[in-house]
Amino acid sequence: MRTGLQILLLIWVLGYLLVSCGPLLGGHLLIGGLTFVAGIVLFVPWLVGVVVLAVLIWLTGPPRRR
Repeated sequence: MRTGLQILLLIWVLGYLLVSCGPLLGGHLLIGGLTFVAGIVLFVPWLVGVVVLAVLIWLTGPPRRR
């Protein structure tokens, strides 16, 4: 479960960066500008998703030894 959540977090972070900045870095100024603005608007929901996934990963961590 933990590994699946870690992979999901990686996809979540990299997917956001790819969608919001990819076209701009690829030279498409009109589409890149629109997706960059959309990335700014969607930053807060993305950040909430990162925090939720990080907490779930922390909660499903290996049991602590005594």
